[in-house]
Amino acid sequence: MSELLGRVSPSHFASPQRPGFHLLMLFTAGKGEHFLDFRRVACKAGTLVHARPGQVQQFVLGQDLEADVLLFTPEFIFPSISVSSGTASASLIDDIATEDVTELRSDALGNIANVMSAIRRAYSKADDSRVSAAIFQHLLHAMLLMIAGHYVKRDAPSITDTHKRTFQKFRRAVDAEFKQTRSVEHYAEAIGCSAKSLRRACTIACGAPPKAVIEQRLILEAKRLLAQTGLTVEAIAIRPGFSEPTNFVKFFRRHGGIRPLDFRLKFPGARAA
Repeated sequence: MSELLGRVSPSHFASPQRPGFHLLMLFTAGKGEHFLDFRRVACKAGTLVHARPGQVQQFVLGQDLEADVLLFTPEFIFPSISVSSGTASASLIDDIATEDVTELRSDALGNIANVMSAIRRAYSKADDSRVSAAIFQHLLHAMLLMIAGHYVKRDAPSITDTHKRTFQKFRRAVDAEFKQTRSVEHYAEAIGCSAKSLRRACTIACGAPPKAVIEQRLILEAKRLLAQTGLTVEAIAIRPGFSEPTNFVKFFRRHGGIRPLDFRLKFPGARAA
């Protein structure tokens, strides 16, 4: 991480970032913090942070904190099967890396650190050949499977495989269509279940009804735009499908607990920018 932060001027990383690729950060030394979608994440050796494409993340400069940072595009990931069900999934990382931040057990940390070291050694000898690219793809695949082993052992017994799969499908559908519709019935039909089954799956998986999940996704997108862009509130209101900025401001305040411009000033990256 220190090498990455040293490549450009500090002002670049002092502002929020919204990359179109994955950042998988395995912290190896020191203690500090990282911002991921406006959450302040405590980091130390053994913390694994996964910033997905489209998420807003921000480094905190001046910390005594080190990490191995793996950057890769969604297209570089092998398609795979669900670890729990054996069914085809959209991508390996969506199916198994279900959390953005986790503290690795000692056994998982050792295995993942070993694969990370192998990737680092391969990178130092890499060329532009197909063989080199294939080596990286297989090493990345091994890394993700190591992470899967950590999550599989941590699965809560109260969440059945069926409810978990339904909730994962729902979240992917919301990510794809939240700007077009907030209809629970639409999403239930899209993922092949009844609205009642979807409500039950959401309640079991996250303790909230589907409507709340959709609304929070809208709020999250608005927060990302407020923090990472210089767009006006009027321009941001159009992105999630609000016809009137006043309706957007009321919605944001009701579900986010603060006015949009106040959020922009409150988030530390906005002041740095």
